[in-house]
Amino acid sequence: MEKKLISIIIPVYNVKDYLEDCLNSIINQTYKNLEIILVDDGSMDGSSDICDKFAQLDTSIMVIHQTNAGAAAARKKGVMYASGFYICFVDADDRIDSKMIEFLVEHIEGNDLITSGCYCELFSGELWIRTDAFDSGNYDTKEKMEYFIANMIAFHNRFEDGILPFLVNKMYRSDILKDVITSIHLNISYAEDRDLLFRYILKCKSIRVTHESFYYYRYRSNSAVRSVNRNFMSDLNNLYLSLSKVFEEHPQKQALIHQLQLFILSRTYQISWYMGFDSSAQTIRYIFPFSDLEDKSNIILYGAGRVGMDYYRQISKNPNIHLVIWVDKHWDKYRDVNTSVHPVEKIQSCSYDYIIVAVNRNDLYEEICRELEENGIPKDKILWKKPIHFAV
Repeated sequence: MEKKLISIIIPVYNVKDYLEDCLNSIINQTYKNLEIILVDDGSMDGSSDICDKFAQLDTSIMVIHQTNAGAAAARKKGVMYASGFYICFVDADDRIDSKMIEFLVEHIEGNDLITSGCYCELFSGELWIRTDAFDSGNYDTKEKMEYFIANMIAFHNRFEDGILPFLVNKMYRSDILKDVITSIHLNISYAEDRDLLFRYILKCKSIRVTHESFYYYRYRSNSAVRSVNRNFMSDLNNLYLSLSKVFEEHPQKQALIHQLQLFILSRTYQISWYMGFDSSAQTIRYIFPFSDLEDKSNIILYGAGRVGMDYYRQISKNPNIHLVIWVDKHWDKYRDVNTSVHPVEKIQSCSYDYIIVAVNRNDLYEEICRELEENGIPKDKILWKKPIHFAV
């Protein structure tokens, strides 16, 4: 039986230092019936020449050059040109395992979408695995799809992604994607992945979740996601307006709108980080409540939400406290702009006096405390007090 053609779409913009590594990882896939579409989005650093060079060497590669219009527009252009039965996206500064496409093709099994995990490559070169919060398996009944949709943005009503909000690390049906992508908002530079991904999921009848990881996501300090974004608030508003319009027309609109609002709220707490505000312009709402710590205490700060950010700023200026490391269970959400948040697993390799839990609710503290104790951390090393709220 002839293998289905798979289209791989790669938006390219000023990534000459990473592009060849990315393309080689795709060319060397064990699955060979590929159409590789490079959309050069007005690169000015020599990336365009690399695209053309690879296209001359490999007939499966198509290059589209366009004036800079942003990642969303580049992906849309690529999808419109795609001929494959399925489509995958790869970012030009990332790379994929040689068996990724073969695995996704073999396991999509008639579903409309298949997901996989990601290796997040930190600045230090360390790799951390991220997977969907959903259990692996098929979501292929009316009840299972309703559950998936009700939890895909804010899993179990928490500030936690149900599905990894990336367009990469997934495989899509071309016919559905071509239909959905015509209506996305093209003028969003932050979280534009979510606009397309959630629209697509609402068109799915069945989804396969897998936790196997093949995608290597590279954190770059100068990437679009991690650069200061002066248009952050308008991006966030455009995303809200774009998705809320779609969600209002869905049978599960109440659950969808609620999740969307939770996501928007979680990001408004971080406006000062995303927009690169000077620290003196960032109002502290939560006062660090451990003024009685002995001098030169070595502490780990657990929590990178609003409370954690306020504690971090105060601890950083306190000469009597040494911050060993700042961690959060959902660390990846807080590494976007000028932060130093690490995975909780890093605690095991650290020497410290106390772990200070920076959360506002007692029940959340108790949940974190249980998880830390289950990992061998003595309870007398874990400190929490109700944050002192400073109203302005």
